[in-house]
Amino acid sequence: MSEAAVAQKAAKSPAAPAAANAKAAQPLREVQVKKFGPSALKSLGYGDREIMTLTAPAGMTFAEVMAPIAWNNVANIVARDALNTRNLKDGVGSLIILDTEDSSYLAHLRIRKVVRDKVNNPCGLELDCIGPSIDLKTGEARPIDLKTKKAWVDPAPAPAKED
Repeated sequence: MSEAAVAQKAAKSPAAPAAANAKAAQPLREVQVKKFGPSALKSLGYGDREIMTLTAPAGMTFAEVMAPIAWNNVANIVARDALNTRNLKDGVGSLIILDTEDSSYLAHLRIRKVVRDKVNNPCGLELDCIGPSIDLKTGEARPIDLKTKKAWVDPAPAPAKED
């Protein structure tokens, strides 16, 4: 092995602990809004009202799923296309079958409205949960907890750590 190769290996090793320390201190990730990836929404057919599937990341609560901003990256898929090359009208009424990576819950969602920004670009979706379960206390449609087979209830947020 040449001296230059040994020097390069030696230079790489002290950087590894620094990189590990940098990953540990990332408080912004905790407050960052969770969004679906641009290619996460998959259509199962063509027509006025489509049935689409989506897999939410593990740990994403149902309240986060229902936030219109979470759908920012995929809103273009169901929104009316300004150039009339893909969609002639918004996909209002289409159904989304939502599963999670960790198989914690399953939800059936109906698109109520495509949210648009000030320049009329799609920036989110307003959704209605239509099942497959009913919360017996409130009577509202809820996702189903795949472990207990009862209506899904988001876990309580962890208490904030005091320094």
